[in-house]
Amino acid sequence: MNILSNIDIKKIKTEAQAALQVLPFPNKKNEDWKYTQISAFMLEKYTLAESHGVSKEIIDSYLIKELNSYKIVFIDGVFSPDFSHYSENEITVLPFSKAAADEKWASIFLEKFNSLTDKNRYFTELNTVFFQEGNLIYIPENKSVGKPVELLYLNTSQDDEAMQSIRTLFVVGKNSQVSMTVQIQTLSAKEFLTNKVTEIFIGENAHFRLYKIQDDTHTANLIDTVFVQQQANSEAFVHTFSFGGKTTRNELSFDHQGENINSTLKGITIIGEGQEVGNHTIVQHNQPNCESHELYRGIYNGTAHGIFNGQIKVHEIAQKTNAFQQNNNLLLSDRARIDTKPQLEIFADDVKCSHGCTVGQLNDDALFYMKQRGIHEKEAKALLMYAFCSDVIETVTIPELKDKVNRMIAQKLNVEIDFEF
Repeated sequence: MNILSNIDIKKIKTEAQAALQVLPFPNKKNEDWKYTQISAFMLEKYTLAESHGVSKEIIDSYLIKELNSYKIVFIDGVFSPDFSHYSENEITVLPFSKAAADEKWASIFLEKFNSLTDKNRYFTELNTVFFQEGNLIYIPENKSVGKPVELLYLNTSQDDEAMQSIRTLFVVGKNSQVSMTVQIQTLSAKEFLTNKVTEIFIGENAHFRLYKIQDDTHTANLIDTVFVQQQANSEAFVHTFSFGGKTTRNELSFDHQGENINSTLKGITIIGEGQEVGNHTIVQHNQPNCESHELYRGIYNGTAHGIFNGQIKVHEIAQKTNAFQQNNNLLLSDRARIDTKPQLEIFADDVKCSHGCTVGQLNDDALFYMKQRGIHEKEAKALLMYAFCSDVIETVTIPELKDKVNRMIAQKLNVEIDFEF
C-alpha cells in the first residue's frame, strides 16, 4: 500500500508538472485575471520558502484568546502536533504522507485528493507540483464537533522573497457538523507569496462553517483557492474577512452533487493604501431544489483596489434553484476603485435567481443626521460603515469570533468604538 500510494502521488505531481508546460501564465488577456495585480505573483521574484522554528508565544498571539476551541497549527505548511490540541475522537489530522501510507486512510485520501481541482488553473497546478507536505482533516460520520476549530497557518521569517505552497484536504462525514476559523500569518519582513489550495468534501446532511480571517502583513501576497463539493441536504457557509495583506486573490468554487443543498458565501473587505483584494466565486447548480446565497461588502480607501467576479451557473437539470448574488461597495477616496462583475448563466426555466452590484459613497443625509445629534464626524462615518457590513457580521455564529471581527473593523476604520451587533 505504501509503495502504491507514493507512486500515485508522484504521478499526480508529474501530471501537474506537464500541465504547467502548456498552461499560459495568467495575464490581462485572461478575463478572470483582467483586473488582478499580476506583478505580485510573478514567480521569478521568489525562492522556495525554507522551514524555521517559531515560539509558542508567537503562535498564541494569533489565536483568539477568549475562544474555547480546538487548535490546529501548521508551520510552513506542515502540521505541528506540539502546538495543536483537539479531540481525536472528533477530528483526525494526518499529513498526506501518513494518510497515503496507512491502510485505513489510503483509500479515502487517494479517492478525494486532487479530484475537485480545476486543472486549467495555473496556480492550482503549481501548488500540486510544489507542496511539500499536505494535510488531511477528517470529521467522522454522525459527529457534531463540540468546539469551534481554529486553524492557524504560520509562514516563518525568510532571508529573501519567498513562496510557500500549502495544501489541505477536508472530509466532513455525513450527518456531521463543524465550525472552523482559518488564518494565514506571515512572519517574514520580505515580500512573500502564499499559494494555498483547499479541497472540501461535505457529506449528506452535514453542516460546515468556515470563517477565513485575512489580516496578514503589508508585504504578504496570497492566492487562496478553495473547492467545495456538497452532497444532498448539506449546508455550507464560507465567510471571508479581508483586512490585511498586500495583494489577495480569493478563488471559491462550489459544486452541488445532490438535492436540497444550501450554500452561503459572504465576505467583508476593508482595505486602504496600496492594497488589493479580489473575490472570484463560482457556484455550480448541478441538481434541482438547491439554494445559494452570496453577499460581499467592500470598503476601499486610499489607492485600494477591489475586485468581485461572481458566477452562478444553473444547469438544465437544476430546476427549482433559488440563487441570490449581491456585491455592494463604498469608495472613500477618489483614488480607490472597484471592478465588479456579477454573472448569471441559467439553462433551466423554473428558477428564482437574482444578482446585482452597487458602488457609491457614504450617505450624506445620514451623516448629517448623526452629526446633528452630537456624534463626531469620524465616529459617525465609522458607525455608518459598520452598519453597511452588518448583514454579513450578523451571520457569524461564534460570539468570540464576532467580537474579534468587530475589533478588526474598528482598527481598520481607525476609531475606538466597541462595535456590537
